Amino acid sequence: MARSDLPCPAVSSVPSVLSVRGARRARLCLFAIASALLLGACASGSGGSGGSSGSKPAGASAGSASSNRPGGSSGAASKGTNGPNGLTALIGPFATLRCGKQEISVRANAEQAELNVGAKRYLLQAQRSASGARFASTAYPGTSFWSKGDRGMLMVDGRAFPECAPLAAPTPVVAQTGGASAESGPPSDLTVREWVVESIDGRSVVDNSRTTLVFDQQGQISGRAGCNRYTGSFQLQGASFEVRGMSTTRMICVLALMEQEARFLAVLAQARAWQLQRDGSLVLRTDDQRRIVAR
Repeated sequence: MARSDLPCPAVSSVPSVLSVRGARRARLCLFAIASALLLGACASGSGGSGGSSGSKPAGASAGSASSNRPGGSSGAASKGTNGPNGLTALIGPFATLRCGKQEISVRANAEQAELNVGAKRYLLQAQRSASGARFASTAYPGTSFWSKGDRGMLMVDGRAFPECAPLAAPTPVVAQTGGASAESGPPSDLTVREWVVESIDGRSVVDNSRTTLVFDQQGQISGRAGCNRYTGSFQLQGASFEVRGMSTTRMICVLALMEQEARFLAVLAQARAWQLQRDGSLVLRTDDQRRIVAR
């Protein structure tokens, strides 16, 4: 059948000039031409289907590429995570204590505490306690610090340490009735730490409450009143003490806490003398001898 190499006469002359033999040859040529055209059509058809089956549509390819793109998981990767070193709030200055032979530093607010034991650093969360302020680690079970005034109890990885105590008590400043010279600025013994109130007018603070005093070198006072936060300015002249321009937030808490807060703010506003005791506590005293005691 492959006789396409035979010379083919012009198609227009086939009916009139070809002999029977020539007509046969013409038919063979026409058949060869038709076969070649048919094979060419089949080849192009199979090539088209093969191309469509062998390659993905542009849309599918783009979809697949976008699903496998690293950016597909960038949403999860870009979310901020709070690791063990991520503090959720600014907390006060460190207090340094010694627990037996182990020296530690700790600072805390109402929600969390940062504890440094040797080269290790722990972020502790506030826990319920019958007294004082207790903090424990969720990442390191058996690690906690229980603050009770200026002392505390330390446990690390299930090991309990002796009672923690301050390394050194501040030098006491005895209150004077008058004649003291004005100081150039608040003493560092007063501004070095956050003071936690232990008693107000002879009464202990409500369990699980936190009332604080913070003095800075610019003469500003701030802290927690129990329920609300407060701020103002203070002035010292020798042992004389006075708070001015005090303001508070306006949140509402349980009745016992609100009553304690009112007593604290009243005594603080009327305090006229300050004193650092030999045991390291701070005493603010009114003219009628009502007192705030803090450590």
